[in-house]
Amino acid sequence: MMLLRNALASLRYRKARLFLSSLAIALGVAFVTGTLMLGASMNQQFYTSFAAGAKNVSAIVAAQQSGNPPGQDGGPTVPMPVLATVRDVPGVAAADGRVIGPAALLGGDGRPIGDGIGVNATSDPALSGFTLLSGRLPAAPDQVDVDSATAVDEHFRLGQVVRMVTIDGTTRTFYLAGIVDVGVNPQFGNDTVTVFQTPVAFRVTGAAGYNLIAARSEPGVSQAALTARIAAQLSGLPSFQVQTGAQFATEEANSAAKVANQLTTGILIFAMIALVVACIVVYNTFGILIAQRSRELALQRCVGATRRQVFGGMLAESLAVGLTASAAGVLAGIGVSFGLERMFGASAGVAPLVVSPSAVAIGAGAGLAVTLAASVLPARAATRISPIAVLSSQAADTVTTRTGWLRFAVAIVTGAGGIGLTVAGTRNVARQAGFVEIAAGGCVFFVAVLALGPVIAPRAIAAFGWLPGHLAGGAGVTARLATANGRRNPHRVAATTAALTIGITLMSLFAVVFSSIQASSDAAISGHYAFDYVVQANGPQPVPLSIVAALRSAPGLSVVAPAYARRGTVDGDGMGVGAYGSTALGTAVRPAMVAGSLTAVSAGTAAVNKTLRGARLGTTITVTTPDAGAERLRVVAVYDATVYSSPLPEVLISVPDYLRGFRPAGADEVVIDATPGVAPARSRAAVTAAIASDPLLVARTMADYKANLNARVRQVLEILGALLGLAILIALFGISSTLTLSVIERAQESALMRALGLTRGQLRRLLLTEALLMAAVAIVLGTGLGTGFGVAMMHAFSASTSGRGVLSIPYRLLTLFAAIGACAALVAAALPARRAAQTLPVGGR
Repeated sequence: MMLLRNALASLRYRKARLFLSSLAIALGVAFVTGTLMLGASMNQQFYTSFAAGAKNVSAIVAAQQSGNPPGQDGGPTVPMPVLATVRDVPGVAAADGRVIGPAALLGGDGRPIGDGIGVNATSDPALSGFTLLSGRLPAAPDQVDVDSATAVDEHFRLGQVVRMVTIDGTTRTFYLAGIVDVGVNPQFGNDTVTVFQTPVAFRVTGAAGYNLIAARSEPGVSQAALTARIAAQLSGLPSFQVQTGAQFATEEANSAAKVANQLTTGILIFAMIALVVACIVVYNTFGILIAQRSRELALQRCVGATRRQVFGGMLAESLAVGLTASAAGVLAGIGVSFGLERMFGASAGVAPLVVSPSAVAIGAGAGLAVTLAASVLPARAATRISPIAVLSSQAADTVTTRTGWLRFAVAIVTGAGGIGLTVAGTRNVARQAGFVEIAAGGCVFFVAVLALGPVIAPRAIAAFGWLPGHLAGGAGVTARLATANGRRNPHRVAATTAALTIGITLMSLFAVVFSSIQASSDAAISGHYAFDYVVQANGPQPVPLSIVAALRSAPGLSVVAPAYARRGTVDGDGMGVGAYGSTALGTAVRPAMVAGSLTAVSAGTAAVNKTLRGARLGTTITVTTPDAGAERLRVVAVYDATVYSSPLPEVLISVPDYLRGFRPAGADEVVIDATPGVAPARSRAAVTAAIASDPLLVARTMADYKANLNARVRQVLEILGALLGLAILIALFGISSTLTLSVIERAQESALMRALGLTRGQLRRLLLTEALLMAAVAIVLGTGLGTGFGVAMMHAFSASTSGRGVLSIPYRLLTLFAAIGACAALVAAALPARRAAQTLPVGGR
């Protein structure tokens, strides 16, 4: 009991000194708890929404292999006559088919409003899978409902005229009859959803049958019984699957929850990084406090406290800190959950917050475990304080600059192991395991850097402080004193900089990797797709041949080549068969060639990917198409579709052979080159004018694609920066905590320097310079480690893709990280420096 009272009294006396460490733990716990709450909220919303959507569904019928959950858009469908068969099953109160397919809704500018999906309004509204919010369901062929999100975004009003583009490219006019809520169905995502009468839905979407049939049972008939009866009725049709409504709802919810679980797992990784950094901060803080309390602990030993009691007292203090910080972190986790929902889950329609007991227990337990683990070594050090230390006039100086053999042994073993894993990973690039080995090698090697921190830190600080120390006047004196202070306690400085090093390392690693991915993608576009424009349909509609003709007659365009691709049979195996207009082969379309030239492709010949079995010049392949049957074609070129991540199919044939074999309604896309010397604005205007008659067509430039890619890379880096920002913030708390405790520890020393003539401003600059030197160590180490392992990752990626990877080191971004780290360190040191400047020349207070 006395030990507990001692611990509580110590905490009350030193609560200000432990504040930053407690805050670091609280932030880490808040991150973990908030992430788990976000995942629980998303899962709850998914299961609630799908349960509501399927609450009136007793059984469903869908085609085999129609997706998971069954009835996905684009999969096999259920023929319309099957609906009548299901309705005739005893116990079926109602049954309706659901139609899902592409349907483009046009906005006020005449362009499609994103990707569009069309569904049907079932005759039994309870089986529709959506909820009517306002208005009514379509009661006439010229009426349509839209989802609530689209109605709000486009400011639609009931009764207004809207325009739709059907699967055949026809533009039709409808009147807006109602607004519906489609919930959080992952099949719809953020797409625009429109609702039609069932016959109209078939015409608009081009669906050949129902995606699924939903049945509702009569009173007293269970879902299992009805499902068994329907399955028995359809037993002669093995191409269908029958599920209960509960199974269907669960599969839909599980499919959506899988995405949520992957998201929360990814965020949890960054949360654990933040907790590791917080652990380092707590370890450093307790180590400093024990050094400052050596006389107090020695006095406890003098009055009879055993080593075990001292050890227990220190753990009791850390337990109290951990409990307090974890409780605060759990409460803060609610706010973090809302913030993460805004960052990741807003589009998913996250339900009200779910405070699950498991999230609270895991978050609080993690915080408590981290605090206790971080305090074990300092507590053990406290037990080694001799009772004789009470006779010292000041706190015993436990500072040591020696590095034991065990630390060197750990550094050698982990350093060699990390390098070995990294080298093995770069040689094992054919499988994903190679990248895992590189990542593991980086983590193991970082342990070696941490072990050698007390060796590296003082030497690095001496190097960084050499030039400022040779400045004339007071600035040089301040820099020399800061350098000496930074070198005074290597273990403390190493622990302080380790936390910031982790954050800078990860930021540098991600910056190098994503910059290189961006450069690799740009090289892929330039290498394979060298054309200026590509015209594509916003949906499944092909580019009509009339549009291709209009483009060919447009001024200022030198290459207009339609592109086609379907699945055919080559030498008995199913694979992709495509064709490009001859003017694009070898110019606008130029994959890496193994043998021959694409310009040689003409009627009766083909170019093949090197992965095709027996692919070599002069051989003959048999291509079987739906309309032309089997044709023998001579191979005149072999290309490598793996270089530049080429989207070319396995077999490339001439356009005449393709049109004869597949008879497409139009081209999948059209690649275009402007005539040399024609201004981009003029050629773009010509392309735009040629496709203006078809609102589903869009012209994109390679510059547009690269800009979109760069924007996505920047967005990913911003998200990663935000996630890692918390770890860096906690690391800065560590710097501030270390300097604050150092100011208290060096109070008499500061007073002496003031008495010898050091001004308040110089004492303040001394602390700021000390913080800047520590940050410089972390920045240089982190940038070097992150860049080095980022280069290793990209080397492995390049080797695994036949040289497709391009290394790009973002020097400006790395410089920005360094500047931010340095400025943040100065901010962290501002309050300790202000406190140091208030020291009086007499008394050290």
